[in-house]
Amino acid sequence: FGTVHSNGRSALILPHRKMPHSKKPRLTGSNDDAEASSDARPILSADEFACILGFLPPKQIMCLRRVCKTWREAAKKTIVPIVEFTVDSIDKYNALNVMATAMPNLQQIKISSMGARHKYNDGEDPDEEAARTANDTIHDIEMLSNFTKLRTLEFECAPMNGRYSSLFEFSLLQKLKITWGMKWDLELLSGLPLLEELHVYSGGVTGNINSLKALKDTLTMLSIDSTMVSIEFSNNVNGDFMDLSDFPHLKALSLKNTAVKGNLLNIDEHHFPLLEKLRLPHRVYGVDGYKFQRIAEMTDFIHKVYHLIQKRRSPKLLLNWTWHLSEDSPDWYRSMRYPQLPFSIELVKVGSRLGYRWFGVYVVTSENDDGPTQYCEINWLDQEPERESSDYEIYLQKLERIQRNIDFYKGYSQPPTQDEYRRWNLTGKYSVGRSW
Repeated sequence: FGTVHSNGRSALILPHRKMPHSKKPRLTGSNDDAEASSDARPILSADEFACILGFLPPKQIMCLRRVCKTWREAAKKTIVPIVEFTVDSIDKYNALNVMATAMPNLQQIKISSMGARHKYNDGEDPDEEAARTANDTIHDIEMLSNFTKLRTLEFECAPMNGRYSSLFEFSLLQKLKITWGMKWDLELLSGLPLLEELHVYSGGVTGNINSLKALKDTLTMLSIDSTMVSIEFSNNVNGDFMDLSDFPHLKALSLKNTAVKGNLLNIDEHHFPLLEKLRLPHRVYGVDGYKFQRIAEMTDFIHKVYHLIQKRRSPKLLLNWTWHLSEDSPDWYRSMRYPQLPFSIELVKVGSRLGYRWFGVYVVTSENDDGPTQYCEINWLDQEPERESSDYEIYLQKLERIQRNIDFYKGYSQPPTQDEYRRWNLTGKYSVGRSW
């Protein structure tokens, strides 16, 4: 903006814009007036400066805000680029405290430990730990609520104790990660309407996963793991994993070490339409690592899983899973020596053909042990590819490599009986098998 004077009057010059004829000043032709016109320069507003500052990292923005009042106002309005700012020292905390008012539009913050004898103010319902840390220097954590443009927020072993409901009121937040620290309930996630990723590795979280329904249209990744706490805390998150089956954008779901229940066989072709990764607690029937009571039950389960795969037209989700016979099973018996008993089962994909096989994992008991996994023959679920198909040669090559790994249990398509296994160990003749 600029101003010229003519006959005692002033007129406003807008940058990059011609003045309307009715407002155009009448120049007298004097040198003073001509000089005033030539010296007029457009000056950017705070909003325009904010757009420019938005291309710079936070540290430079904080330096440039000292230039003048306009730039100081611009810094307050700048949408800071998505660069992680980690609070892991007192200096970083003090800087964040200044930015809470001077540059409040940070989009990514990570809160961590500030060092010994420093902690954040206790929230509601603190644990007994509050008395032990009563003499620590206390710092305000609630000032995080000033950063209303946050897209990513992470708490990594931050010295926090209690509940902080104000930290779950970010309308633009897309990613939240909590490792250890605070207490909170899944219901608070309703204050994060745009949340896409949730990663929790803490026993401080409670609630039913049905509360996540508020995020049905946005959530793409969910991971809640209590491995970092003692086992009694693992029951704080419960519900049925199928409550999330209608989430249209969910690609990864991990609920290990929670009290979540369910049945894998309840999934059909309409559930979890985009799911690529699934990790569930062992109490969910049929989950990776699940232990069955009978060999016949495992065989029946595999055929039901195959039916599920046919409906969903993708075996990828379950291909790396394994299932095991429980040691409490009446079908289980102890191995006398090597080889290990093939009491585990897995899916096998050879080219385009799908099957399953039993196997025994060698248990390492010393540094010198190097026994391989022992496999039974493949039980095919699909038909062999057509000989004229482009997949046939690939199928034969992969099948040959797999069959080379069949040793002790050659000829067996499921575990040997206890009598057969003992006879092997007494006679040392393990190569004679039979077809089931």
